[in-house]
Amino acid sequence: MLEARITSSKGSLYFAAEATPYDLELLRLHVRDLTPRKGRSALHLTVRVDDRDPAVGAIADWLWQLAGTGVRVARQRAAL
Repeated sequence: MLEARITSSKGSLYFAAEATPYDLELLRLHVRDLTPRKGRSALHLTVRVDDRDPAVGAIADWLWQLAGTGVRVARQRAAL
């Protein structure tokens, strides 16, 4: 399970879904839609994912790529 909270000057969104490629793409679209025109640094994404999830590696890579574009990313471990 993937949980994410996006906060920006354009609004905020809580997202919870399975960690599938489709859902990661959907979350990426929400990040894009909530990104202020002045730059990605005004957007913050907090993601919580269970380390036992088979997609955790893909999620970590995806978060690394987002951070490379200037999105402020924080990853939290899901409670057991």
